[in-house]
Amino acid sequence: MSLYGTWGLRERERTMKIEARRATHAYATALGLALESAFQAPRLHGVQDIVDRISREPEIYGVLVYGRTGEVLFASDLLHDSPSSRVRVQSVLSSSAPATFERLVDENRVYSVIRPLRNPRAEVIGAFEVAQPLSFAEAQNRQSRNRFLLNTLTLLAAVSGVILWLVRRMIARPLGEFVTAAQALGRGELAHRIRVDARGGELADLASEFNRMADKLEGARAELLSNTEERLSLETRLRQTEKMAAIGKLAAGLAHEIAAPLNVVAGRAELLQKKEMPRELTQKNLRIIIDQIGRITFIVRNLLDFARRREPRLRPLDTADVLESVLEFLDGEFERAGIEVHKDLSDEVCIMGDPNLLHQVFLNLLLNSVQALEGATGPRVIWVRLSRATQQILGQPEYAAIEIKDSGPGILEDHLADIFEPFFTTKSGGEGTGLGLAVVRGIIEEHGGSISGGNWSDGAVFRVSLPTAPEIVSV
Repeated sequence: MSLYGTWGLRERERTMKIEARRATHAYATALGLALESAFQAPRLHGVQDIVDRISREPEIYGVLVYGRTGEVLFASDLLHDSPSSRVRVQSVLSSSAPATFERLVDENRVYSVIRPLRNPRAEVIGAFEVAQPLSFAEAQNRQSRNRFLLNTLTLLAAVSGVILWLVRRMIARPLGEFVTAAQALGRGELAHRIRVDARGGELADLASEFNRMADKLEGARAELLSNTEERLSLETRLRQTEKMAAIGKLAAGLAHEIAAPLNVVAGRAELLQKKEMPRELTQKNLRIIIDQIGRITFIVRNLLDFARRREPRLRPLDTADVLESVLEFLDGEFERAGIEVHKDLSDEVCIMGDPNLLHQVFLNLLLNSVQALEGATGPRVIWVRLSRATQQILGQPEYAAIEIKDSGPGILEDHLADIFEPFFTTKSGGEGTGLGLAVVRGIIEEHGGSISGGNWSDGAVFRVSLPTAPEIVSV
């Protein structure tokens, strides 16, 4: 459009110049006839009047009349001091051919025509110059440029408005719907769909593809939910099966553990019922019956502890305080069994835990070490160590590491895989129920920690890991 406008303005300017020259030649022809007639009068009477009348026309800038030798004879006011060059005038006088050219007169651009004057015998007796201003043509050109610029700006504004409307309608609004739909999918609203424009286009194809993707996602979620429900149902049935198996195992273990003391109680009771005995023998049998009933009570209490553990009430604890309280509680047992305790509790490690349940954990572990050392022949030593570990474990970079080891006989390799199983015990003579370590593992796992058992060079070792907490509160 700019190129076309520039070309149009130049063509218009060229046409206007042609028209101006044509008009100037027409004035020059008419003026030449009038001046040739006036030159016939004595002393050129009336020539100046003709020059002045012609100069008053708005299309004429001025008129000059030259003599035979090129001197200025008559001139209008504007051209009185601005004649054309003598060479150019002499050229017209000598050749009898008119000349046309553009020149500046007082910073005004004019178009001039110089034509010869002839007498009735066709002899050249002088020349005249008619100058027409080009300012009107330049003004017309400026008006044309201004109109073109105004028309161009109006057209650009109209085209821009149409384009903005089309962009908003055809691009911005559909893209806004795409953004809304994408945000809805991000929130999990898989039922959200984009309206598809019936007129088609690339955006309509993209909207259709988006809707197909949403359909697939919705179907995948429905299938996943269905599979999840089936898996949960299967896991529920599996847990029920495992529970029944555990109940059967518990029942079998309980029957095995209780059967022996019940047989003793039944046998002693029958003896007391069938015959009279000396008082000392009767007291002995009653004492045996009471001991066996106590054993049964102990077995049942451990079983209840295992089966009905309460939820831990977690709060920030200083692990060293918990261990110190357990060690202080067992001072008498250590002294009775001749056990030397070495402890390293210098690290302050805060954990989230239930002080009563953790007391039970460390009490069971230390009592196991005490019982293992009672049959040892060498030095009887228990080591208790607390440290802050920085290895990634338990889902966090720091955790409390508690290590309890003894100088006893250790754990048989065949038994390592079963030491945390319910009713598994290596104690003889009905001294253990096999539930202590099972209870310990359950409590540790409820605290989000872990426990492992094994051997070291001098005996058995148990390692407990518990998550740390930000604050330290004394027990």
